[in-house]
Amino acid sequence: MSARRVRFALVAILAAGVALRLLFMLAWRPAFMGWPDAASYIDVAHSDLFSNNLRPAGYPLFLRAVHLIAPSLTLVIVVQHLLGLGTAVLLYLAVGRTGVPRAIGLVPAAIIALGADNVFLEHAAISEALFMFLIAAALYAGVRTHEGDHLAWPAACGLLLVGAASVRVVALPLLPLFALWLIFSSRAPVRRRLALTASGALAAVALLGAYFAAEQHQVGRTGLSRNGIWNLYGRVAPFADCKKFDPPPGTDVLCEATPRSRRPLTYQYTFNWYLSPAVRYFQNPHVASADQTNAVRDFALSVIWGQPLDYADEVGAGLLRYIVPDSFEGYGGGPSYDDLVHGKILFNRSFQKEGLRVARQLYDDAGSFSVKRGLLGALRGYESVTRIQGAVFVVLALLSLAAPLAARGRVRGPALLFTLTALTLMVAPVATVEFSARTAVPGMGSLAAAAGVGGWCLFSLVRDRRRSRSSAGRGHGHARAAASGV
Repeated sequence: MSARRVRFALVAILAAGVALRLLFMLAWRPAFMGWPDAASYIDVAHSDLFSNNLRPAGYPLFLRAVHLIAPSLTLVIVVQHLLGLGTAVLLYLAVGRTGVPRAIGLVPAAIIALGADNVFLEHAAISEALFMFLIAAALYAGVRTHEGDHLAWPAACGLLLVGAASVRVVALPLLPLFALWLIFSSRAPVRRRLALTASGALAAVALLGAYFAAEQHQVGRTGLSRNGIWNLYGRVAPFADCKKFDPPPGTDVLCEATPRSRRPLTYQYTFNWYLSPAVRYFQNPHVASADQTNAVRDFALSVIWGQPLDYADEVGAGLLRYIVPDSFEGYGGGPSYDDLVHGKILFNRSFQKEGLRVARQLYDDAGSFSVKRGLLGALRGYESVTRIQGAVFVVLALLSLAAPLAARGRVRGPALLFTLTALTLMVAPVATVEFSARTAVPGMGSLAAAAGVGGWCLFSLVRDRRRSRSSAGRGHGHARAAASGV
Protein backbone atom coordinates (compact mmCIF):
# COMPACT_ATOMS: atom_id res chain seq x y z
CA MET A 1 0.00 0.00 0.00
CA SER A 2 1.42 3.40 -0.98
CA ALA A 3 2.21 6.00 1.67
CA ARG A 4 -0.57 8.20 0.35
CA ARG A 5 -3.16 5.44 0.68
CA VAL A 6 -1.98 4.62 4.19
CA ARG A 7 -2.39 8.24 5.25
CA PHE A 8 -5.81 8.33 3.65
CA ALA A 9 -6.79 5.15 5.53
CA LEU A 10 -5.58 6.65 8.82
CA VAL A 11 -7.59 9.82 8.23
CA ALA A 12 -10.65 7.69 7.41
CA ILE A 13 -10.21 5.69 10.64
CA LEU A 14 -9.87 8.87 12.70
CA ALA A 15 -12.87 10.46 11.00
CA ALA A 16 -14.96 7.39 11.80
CA GLY A 17 -13.62 7.57 15.35
CA VAL A 18 -14.72 11.20 15.63
CA ALA A 19 -18.19 10.31 14.34
CA LEU A 20 -18.47 7.45 16.84
CA ARG A 21 -17.56 9.73 19.72
CA LEU A 22 -20.03 12.37 18.59
CA LEU A 23 -22.75 9.71 18.72
CA PHE A 24 -21.76 8.99 22.33
CA MET A 25 -21.99 12.70 23.12
CA LEU A 26 -25.49 12.75 21.69
CA ALA A 27 -26.59 9.49 23.34
CA TRP A 28 -25.63 10.34 26.92
CA ARG A 29 -24.74 13.69 28.45
CA PRO A 30 -22.64 14.75 30.15
CA ALA A 31 -20.83 11.53 31.22
CA PHE A 32 -21.29 7.98 32.47
CA MET A 33 -21.05 8.26 36.25
CA GLY A 34 -22.07 4.74 37.30
CA TRP A 35 -18.60 3.52 38.21
CA PRO A 36 -18.19 4.42 41.92
CA ASP A 37 -14.68 5.72 41.32
CA ALA A 38 -16.06 8.66 39.32
CA ALA A 39 -17.48 10.51 42.33
CA SER A 40 -14.31 9.82 44.32
CA TYR A 41 -12.02 11.06 41.54
CA ILE A 42 -13.96 14.31 41.24
CA ASP A 43 -14.08 14.83 45.00
CA VAL A 44 -10.33 14.23 45.40
CA ALA A 45 -9.52 16.45 42.41
CA HIS A 46 -11.02 19.43 44.18
CA SER A 47 -9.81 18.72 47.70
CA ASP A 48 -6.59 16.97 48.80
CA LEU A 49 -4.96 15.26 45.82
CA PHE A 50 -3.33 12.54 47.94
CA SER A 51 -6.25 11.82 50.24
CA ASN A 52 -7.20 8.46 48.70
CA ASN A 53 -5.19 5.57 50.15
CA LEU A 54 -5.92 3.25 47.24
CA ARG A 55 -5.46 5.38 44.15
CA PRO A 56 -2.65 7.67 42.98
CA ALA A 57 -3.21 11.35 42.30
CA GLY A 58 -2.53 11.51 38.56
CA TYR A 59 -6.10 11.43 37.29
CA PRO A 60 -7.47 13.85 39.93
CA LEU A 61 -4.64 16.20 38.93
CA PHE A 62 -5.77 15.88 35.30
CA LEU A 63 -9.36 16.74 36.31
CA ARG A 64 -8.10 19.75 38.21
CA ALA A 65 -6.11 20.94 35.18
CA VAL A 66 -9.11 20.62 32.84
CA HIS A 67 -11.24 22.45 35.40
CA LEU A 68 -8.90 25.44 35.13
CA ILE A 69 -9.95 25.76 31.48
CA ALA A 70 -13.67 25.57 32.27
CA PRO A 71 -15.80 23.98 35.02
CA SER A 72 -17.46 21.64 32.54
CA LEU A 73 -17.88 17.88 32.80
CA THR A 74 -18.60 17.86 29.07
CA LEU A 75 -15.17 19.37 28.49
CA VAL A 76 -13.61 16.55 30.53
CA ILE A 77 -15.27 13.99 28.27
CA VAL A 78 -14.34 15.87 25.08
CA VAL A 79 -10.71 15.96 26.18
CA GLN A 80 -10.81 12.26 26.99
CA HIS A 81 -12.26 11.46 23.57
CA LEU A 82 -9.44 13.46 21.99
CA LEU A 83 -6.96 11.49 24.10
CA GLY A 84 -8.49 8.30 22.72
CA LEU A 85 -7.91 9.47 19.15
CA GLY A 86 -4.43 10.63 20.11
CA THR A 87 -3.72 7.14 21.46
CA ALA A 88 -4.66 5.66 18.08
CA VAL A 89 -2.30 8.06 16.28
CA LEU A 90 0.60 7.39 18.66
CA LEU A 91 0.30 3.63 18.25
CA TYR A 92 0.19 4.05 14.48
CA LEU A 93 3.35 6.17 14.60
CA ALA A 94 5.11 3.77 16.99
CA VAL A 95 4.49 0.76 14.75
CA GLY A 96 5.43 2.78 11.68
CA ARG A 97 8.92 3.41 13.05
CA THR A 98 9.73 -0.25 13.67
CA GLY A 99 10.65 -1.03 10.07
CA VAL A 100 7.45 -2.83 9.07
CA PRO A 101 5.15 -1.23 6.47
CA ARG A 102 3.31 1.78 7.88
CA ALA A 103 0.01 0.15 6.95
CA ILE A 104 0.54 -2.30 9.84
CA GLY A 105 0.14 0.63 12.22
CA LEU A 106 -3.47 0.91 11.07
CA VAL A 107 -4.27 -2.25 13.07
CA PRO A 108 -3.85 -0.76 16.58
CA ALA A 109 -5.11 2.60 15.34
CA ALA A 110 -8.40 1.04 14.18
CA ILE A 111 -8.83 -1.05 17.34
CA ILE A 112 -8.42 2.01 19.56
CA ALA A 113 -10.29 4.55 17.41
CA LEU A 114 -13.21 2.30 16.51
CA GLY A 115 -13.45 -0.10 19.46
CA ALA A 116 -16.60 0.79 21.42
CA ASP A 117 -15.21 -0.46 24.74
CA ASN A 118 -12.52 2.22 24.55
CA VAL A 119 -15.12 4.89 23.85
CA PHE A 120 -17.42 3.76 26.66
CA LEU A 121 -14.52 4.22 29.09
CA GLU A 122 -13.53 7.54 27.52
CA HIS A 123 -17.09 8.73 28.12
CA ALA A 124 -16.85 8.08 31.87
CA ALA A 125 -15.15 10.24 34.49
CA ILE A 126 -12.54 7.56 35.18
CA SER A 127 -8.86 7.25 34.39
CA GLU A 128 -8.57 4.89 31.41
CA ALA A 129 -8.42 7.42 28.55
CA LEU A 130 -5.56 9.34 30.16
CA PHE A 131 -3.76 6.14 31.13
CA MET A 132 -3.95 4.64 27.64
CA PHE A 133 -2.70 7.85 26.06
CA LEU A 134 0.32 7.98 28.37
CA ILE A 135 1.15 4.33 27.69
CA ALA A 136 0.92 4.86 23.92
CA ALA A 137 3.13 7.94 24.20
CA ALA A 138 5.65 5.95 26.26
CA LEU A 139 5.70 3.21 23.61
CA TYR A 140 6.37 5.77 20.89
CA ALA A 141 9.15 7.33 22.97
CA GLY A 142 10.50 3.83 23.64
CA VAL A 143 10.71 3.06 19.93
CA ARG A 144 12.47 6.38 19.33
CA THR A 145 14.83 5.58 22.22
CA HIS A 146 15.66 2.24 20.59
CA GLU A 147 16.91 4.15 17.57
CA GLY A 148 19.57 5.58 19.89
CA ASP A 149 19.78 9.08 18.42
CA HIS A 150 18.93 11.43 21.29
CA LEU A 151 18.94 11.33 25.09
CA ALA A 152 15.71 13.34 25.13
CA TRP A 153 13.62 10.33 24.04
CA PRO A 154 14.49 8.05 26.97
CA ALA A 155 13.96 11.01 29.32
CA ALA A 156 10.52 11.54 27.80
CA CYS A 157 9.85 7.81 28.11
CA GLY A 158 10.74 7.86 31.82
CA LEU A 159 8.50 10.86 32.47
CA LEU A 160 5.59 9.31 30.57
CA LEU A 161 5.86 5.99 32.41
CA VAL A 162 5.88 7.72 35.79
CA GLY A 163 2.94 9.80 34.62
CA ALA A 164 1.10 6.61 33.67
CA ALA A 165 1.94 5.01 37.02
CA SER A 166 0.57 8.08 38.80
CA VAL A 167 -2.73 7.41 37.01
CA ARG A 168 -2.83 3.60 37.31
CA VAL A 169 -0.31 1.75 39.49
CA VAL A 170 -0.26 -1.19 37.08
CA ALA A 171 2.19 0.83 34.96
CA LEU A 172 4.84 0.78 37.69
CA PRO A 173 6.40 -2.57 36.58
CA LEU A 174 6.92 -1.03 33.15
CA LEU A 175 9.68 1.21 34.52
CA PRO A 176 12.24 -1.57 35.18
CA LEU A 177 10.89 -3.52 32.21
CA PHE A 178 11.61 -0.67 29.78
CA ALA A 179 15.08 -0.21 31.28
CA LEU A 180 16.01 -3.90 30.96
CA TRP A 181 14.49 -4.04 27.48
CA LEU A 182 16.65 -1.16 26.30
CA ILE A 183 19.84 -2.52 27.81
CA PHE A 184 19.45 -5.99 26.32
CA SER A 185 17.60 -5.35 23.05
CA SER A 186 19.36 -2.31 21.64
CA ARG A 187 22.10 -2.84 19.10
CA ALA A 188 23.86 0.36 20.11
CA PRO A 189 27.28 0.19 21.83
CA VAL A 190 27.12 -0.71 25.51
CA ARG A 191 28.11 2.76 26.69
CA ARG A 192 25.40 4.31 24.56
CA ARG A 193 22.80 1.90 25.93
CA LEU A 194 23.78 2.73 29.48
CA ALA A 195 23.64 6.46 28.73
CA LEU A 196 20.14 6.14 27.24
CA THR A 197 18.95 4.07 30.18
CA ALA A 198 20.46 6.50 32.67
CA SER A 199 18.71 9.42 30.97
CA GLY A 200 15.35 7.69 31.29
CA ALA A 201 16.02 6.60 34.87
CA LEU A 202 17.04 10.08 36.00
CA ALA A 203 13.92 11.64 34.50
CA ALA A 204 11.71 8.98 36.10
CA VAL A 205 13.35 9.34 39.52
CA ALA A 206 13.08 13.14 39.37
CA LEU A 207 9.33 13.09 38.64
CA LEU A 208 8.63 10.26 41.07
CA GLY A 209 10.65 12.07 43.73
CA ALA A 210 8.62 15.24 43.23
CA TYR A 211 5.42 13.22 43.51
CA PHE A 212 6.54 11.55 46.75
CA ALA A 213 7.76 14.84 48.21
CA ALA A 214 4.36 16.45 47.64
CA GLU A 215 2.61 13.38 49.03
CA GLN A 216 4.84 13.27 52.13
CA HIS A 217 4.15 16.94 52.77
CA GLN A 218 0.38 16.46 52.57
CA VAL A 219 -0.28 13.09 54.24
CA GLY A 220 3.00 12.10 55.91
CA ARG A 221 3.33 8.83 53.93
CA THR A 222 4.42 7.93 50.43
CA GLY A 223 3.33 5.39 47.85
CA LEU A 224 1.45 5.47 44.57
CA SER A 225 -1.17 3.30 46.28
CA ARG A 226 -0.40 3.44 49.99
CA ASN A 227 -2.90 0.76 50.96
CA GLY A 228 -3.10 -0.95 47.57
CA ILE A 229 -1.83 -4.22 49.02
CA TRP A 230 -5.37 -4.75 50.31
CA ASN A 231 -6.30 -5.61 46.73
CA LEU A 232 -3.78 -8.45 46.80
CA TYR A 233 -5.31 -9.69 50.05
CA GLY A 234 -8.69 -9.72 48.32
CA ARG A 235 -7.08 -11.70 45.50
CA VAL A 236 -5.68 -14.47 47.70
CA ALA A 237 -8.17 -14.62 50.58
CA PRO A 238 -10.75 -16.67 48.64
CA PHE A 239 -8.35 -19.64 48.52
CA ALA A 240 -6.08 -19.01 51.53
CA ASP A 241 -5.58 -22.20 53.56
CA CYS A 242 -3.59 -21.68 56.75
CA LYS A 243 -2.92 -25.43 56.94
CA LYS A 244 -0.53 -25.00 54.03
CA PHE A 245 1.56 -22.17 55.53
CA ASP A 246 2.31 -20.47 58.83
CA PRO A 247 0.44 -17.17 59.04
CA PRO A 248 2.64 -14.28 60.21
CA PRO A 249 2.30 -13.27 63.86
CA GLY A 250 -0.90 -11.38 64.54
CA THR A 251 -2.65 -12.52 61.35
CA ASP A 252 -4.18 -15.79 62.59
CA VAL A 253 -7.54 -13.97 62.70
CA LEU A 254 -7.51 -13.94 58.90
CA CYS A 255 -7.51 -17.74 58.66
CA GLU A 256 -10.81 -19.35 57.63
CA ALA A 257 -12.20 -22.86 57.55
CA THR A 258 -14.95 -22.03 55.04
CA PRO A 259 -14.63 -24.12 51.84
CA ARG A 260 -13.34 -22.30 48.77
CA SER A 261 -16.63 -22.71 46.93
CA ARG A 262 -18.52 -20.83 49.65
CA ARG A 263 -16.17 -17.90 50.09
CA PRO A 264 -16.92 -14.41 48.77
CA LEU A 265 -15.22 -12.65 45.86
CA THR A 266 -12.18 -10.37 45.76
CA TYR A 267 -13.90 -7.01 46.18
CA GLN A 268 -15.95 -8.36 49.10
CA TYR A 269 -12.79 -9.42 50.92
CA THR A 270 -11.31 -6.00 50.24
CA PHE A 271 -14.22 -3.82 51.38
CA ASN A 272 -17.07 -5.76 53.04
CA TRP A 273 -17.05 -5.74 56.88
CA TYR A 274 -19.46 -8.65 57.19
CA LEU A 275 -17.64 -10.95 54.76
CA SER A 276 -13.98 -9.95 55.23
CA PRO A 277 -11.93 -10.88 58.31
CA ALA A 278 -9.34 -8.25 57.37
CA VAL A 279 -11.92 -5.45 57.33
CA ARG A 280 -13.31 -6.61 60.69
CA TYR A 281 -9.94 -6.82 62.42
CA PHE A 282 -7.80 -4.26 60.54
CA GLN A 283 -10.42 -1.65 59.51
CA ASN A 284 -10.64 -1.09 55.73
CA PRO A 285 -8.21 0.02 53.01
CA HIS A 286 -9.46 3.60 53.01
CA VAL A 287 -8.61 4.24 56.67
CA ALA A 288 -6.24 1.46 57.76
CA SER A 289 -3.00 2.54 59.41
CA ALA A 290 0.42 1.61 58.06
CA ASP A 291 0.80 -1.15 60.68
CA GLN A 292 -2.60 -2.62 59.86
CA THR A 293 -1.84 -2.55 56.16
CA ASN A 294 1.55 -4.19 56.79
CA ALA A 295 -0.20 -7.04 58.61
CA VAL A 296 -2.54 -7.57 55.67
CA ARG A 297 0.44 -7.44 53.29
CA ASP A 298 2.39 -10.05 55.26
CA PHE A 299 -0.57 -12.41 55.24
CA ALA A 300 -1.20 -12.00 51.52
CA LEU A 301 2.43 -12.64 50.61
CA SER A 302 2.52 -15.68 52.90
CA VAL A 303 -0.47 -17.14 51.07
CA ILE A 304 1.27 -16.77 47.70
CA TRP A 305 4.54 -18.18 49.03
CA GLY A 306 2.81 -21.07 50.80
CA GLN A 307 0.29 -21.89 48.06
CA PRO A 308 2.03 -21.10 44.75
CA LEU A 309 0.13 -23.71 42.74
CA ASP A 310 -3.23 -22.58 44.11
CA TYR A 311 -2.30 -18.99 43.29
CA ALA A 312 -1.22 -19.94 39.76
CA ASP A 313 -4.50 -21.82 39.27
CA GLU A 314 -6.55 -18.81 40.37
CA VAL A 315 -4.63 -16.38 38.18
CA GLY A 316 -4.67 -18.74 35.22
CA ALA A 317 -8.43 -19.10 35.42
CA GLY A 318 -8.72 -15.32 35.65
CA LEU A 319 -6.61 -14.91 32.52
CA LEU A 320 -8.96 -17.19 30.60
CA ARG A 321 -11.62 -14.53 31.03
CA TYR A 322 -9.87 -12.51 28.33
CA ILE A 323 -11.17 -15.19 25.97
CA VAL A 324 -14.52 -15.87 27.69
CA PRO A 325 -15.20 -12.82 29.89
CA ASP A 326 -18.53 -14.13 31.20
CA SER A 327 -17.00 -17.39 32.48
CA PHE A 328 -14.73 -18.22 35.45
CA GLU A 329 -16.28 -15.36 37.43
CA GLY A 330 -15.73 -17.29 40.66
CA TYR A 331 -11.96 -16.86 40.29
CA GLY A 332 -11.81 -13.38 41.76
CA GLY A 333 -14.98 -11.98 40.25
CA GLY A 334 -14.77 -8.70 38.38
CA PRO A 335 -17.14 -7.28 35.76
CA SER A 336 -17.30 -8.64 32.22
CA TYR A 337 -17.92 -6.43 29.19
CA ASP A 338 -21.64 -7.10 29.49
CA ASP A 339 -21.52 -6.01 33.13
CA LEU A 340 -19.60 -2.88 32.19
CA VAL A 341 -21.69 -1.71 29.27
CA HIS A 342 -25.14 -3.19 29.63
CA GLY A 343 -26.27 -1.86 32.98
CA LYS A 344 -24.46 -3.11 36.08
CA ILE A 345 -21.44 -0.81 36.16
CA LEU A 346 -21.31 2.33 34.04
CA PHE A 347 -25.06 2.74 34.39
CA ASN A 348 -25.47 1.81 38.06
CA ARG A 349 -28.31 4.03 39.24
CA SER A 350 -27.23 4.57 42.83
CA PHE A 351 -23.61 5.36 41.95
CA GLN A 352 -24.78 7.47 39.00
CA LYS A 353 -26.90 9.52 41.39
CA GLU A 354 -24.03 9.97 43.82
CA GLY A 355 -21.59 10.84 41.04
CA LEU A 356 -23.87 13.52 39.63
CA ARG A 357 -24.50 14.89 43.12
CA VAL A 358 -20.77 15.42 43.62
CA ALA A 359 -20.29 16.72 40.07
CA ARG A 360 -23.07 19.31 40.37
CA GLN A 361 -21.12 21.04 43.13
CA LEU A 362 -18.20 21.65 40.78
CA TYR A 363 -19.34 21.50 37.14
CA ASP A 364 -21.81 23.93 35.59
CA ASP A 365 -23.26 21.37 33.17
CA ALA A 366 -23.59 18.38 35.51
CA GLY A 367 -27.24 19.19 36.17
CA SER A 368 -28.33 18.95 32.51
CA PHE A 369 -28.50 15.17 32.29
CA SER A 370 -29.97 13.70 29.08
CA VAL A 371 -30.27 10.28 27.44
CA LYS A 372 -31.34 9.06 23.99
CA ARG A 373 -32.22 5.44 24.72
CA GLY A 374 -32.49 4.31 21.11
CA LEU A 375 -29.07 5.63 20.16
CA LEU A 376 -27.53 4.25 23.36
CA GLY A 377 -29.00 0.85 22.54
CA ALA A 378 -27.44 0.98 19.08
CA LEU A 379 -24.05 1.86 20.57
CA ARG A 380 -24.34 -1.04 22.99
CA GLY A 381 -25.10 -3.32 20.05
CA TYR A 382 -22.03 -1.98 18.23
CA GLU A 383 -19.93 -2.67 21.33
CA SER A 384 -21.10 -6.28 21.38
CA VAL A 385 -19.61 -6.93 17.93
CA THR A 386 -16.38 -4.91 18.34
CA ARG A 387 -15.15 -6.11 21.75
CA ILE A 388 -11.91 -8.10 21.75
CA GLN A 389 -12.67 -11.58 23.07
CA GLY A 390 -12.98 -15.20 21.95
CA ALA A 391 -11.20 -16.19 18.74
CA VAL A 392 -10.23 -12.58 17.96
CA PHE A 393 -8.37 -12.27 21.24
CA VAL A 394 -6.70 -15.66 20.77
CA VAL A 395 -5.42 -14.67 17.33
CA LEU A 396 -4.11 -11.31 18.57
CA ALA A 397 -2.46 -12.96 21.57
CA LEU A 398 -0.74 -15.65 19.48
CA LEU A 399 0.50 -13.11 16.93
CA SER A 400 1.78 -10.84 19.69
CA LEU A 401 3.73 -13.70 21.27
CA ALA A 402 5.14 -14.58 17.86
CA ALA A 403 6.23 -10.99 17.16
CA PRO A 404 9.61 -10.94 18.97
CA LEU A 405 10.36 -14.50 17.76
CA ALA A 406 9.56 -13.90 14.10
CA ALA A 407 10.98 -10.36 13.89
CA ARG A 408 14.39 -9.75 12.45
CA GLY A 409 16.84 -6.87 12.49
CA ARG A 410 15.73 -3.58 13.95
CA VAL A 411 12.10 -4.74 14.14
CA ARG A 412 12.81 -7.24 16.92
CA GLY A 413 13.45 -4.70 19.70
CA PRO A 414 10.20 -2.73 19.27
CA ALA A 415 8.26 -5.97 18.73
CA LEU A 416 9.53 -7.25 22.07
CA LEU A 417 8.59 -3.95 23.74
CA PHE A 418 5.00 -4.11 22.44
CA THR A 419 4.63 -7.72 23.57
CA LEU A 420 6.09 -7.19 27.04
CA THR A 421 3.94 -4.12 27.58
CA ALA A 422 0.78 -5.99 26.57
CA LEU A 423 1.63 -8.92 28.84
CA THR A 424 2.29 -6.61 31.79
CA LEU A 425 -0.91 -4.62 31.36
CA MET A 426 -2.98 -7.78 31.02
CA VAL A 427 -1.41 -10.13 33.55
CA ALA A 428 -0.64 -7.71 36.38
CA PRO A 429 -4.26 -6.66 37.11
CA VAL A 430 -5.43 -10.29 37.14
CA ALA A 431 -2.51 -11.40 39.32
CA THR A 432 -2.94 -8.62 41.88
CA VAL A 433 -6.70 -7.94 41.88
CA GLU A 434 -9.01 -9.69 39.39
CA PHE A 435 -10.04 -9.76 35.77
CA SER A 436 -12.16 -6.74 34.92
CA ALA A 437 -13.33 -5.42 31.59
CA ARG A 438 -12.19 -1.99 32.74
CA THR A 439 -8.60 -3.11 33.34
CA ALA A 440 -8.58 -5.36 30.25
CA VAL A 441 -9.16 -2.56 27.75
CA PRO A 442 -5.92 -0.55 28.32
CA GLY A 443 -3.74 -3.46 27.23
CA MET A 444 -5.50 -3.90 23.89
CA GLY A 445 -3.56 -1.14 22.14
CA SER A 446 -0.11 -2.61 22.80
CA LEU A 447 -1.51 -6.10 22.12
CA ALA A 448 -2.78 -4.97 18.72
CA ALA A 449 0.54 -3.27 17.94
CA ALA A 450 2.47 -6.44 18.79
CA ALA A 451 0.00 -8.59 16.86
CA GLY A 452 0.23 -6.39 13.77
CA VAL A 453 4.02 -6.57 13.81
CA GLY A 454 3.93 -10.31 14.52
CA GLY A 455 1.51 -10.96 11.67
CA TRP A 456 3.66 -9.06 9.21
CA CYS A 457 6.87 -10.78 10.34
CA LEU A 458 5.29 -14.23 10.01
CA PHE A 459 4.00 -13.32 6.56
CA SER A 460 7.47 -12.11 5.58
CA LEU A 461 9.10 -15.33 6.81
CA VAL A 462 6.69 -17.50 4.82
CA ARG A 463 7.08 -15.31 1.73
CA ASP A 464 10.88 -15.36 1.93
CA ARG A 465 10.98 -19.14 2.35
CA ARG A 466 8.76 -19.61 -0.68
CA ARG A 467 10.97 -17.32 -2.72
CA SER A 468 14.04 -19.19 -1.51
CA ARG A 469 12.54 -22.55 -2.47
CA SER A 470 11.46 -21.17 -5.83
CA SER A 471 14.94 -19.80 -6.49
CA ALA A 472 16.50 -23.09 -5.43
CA GLY A 473 14.12 -24.99 -7.72
CA ARG A 474 15.04 -22.80 -10.68
CA GLY A 475 18.71 -23.26 -9.88
CA HIS A 476 18.40 -27.04 -9.86
CA GLY A 477 16.49 -26.88 -13.14
CA HIS A 478 19.24 -24.86 -14.79
CA ALA A 479 21.88 -27.28 -13.48
CA ARG A 480 20.03 -30.32 -14.84
CA ALA A 481 19.58 -28.60 -18.18
CA ALA A 482 23.29 -27.77 -18.38
CA ALA A 483 24.23 -31.34 -17.47
CA SER A 484 22.04 -32.73 -20.25
CA GLY A 485 23.60 -30.33 -22.76
CA VAL A 486 20.45 -28.38 -23.44
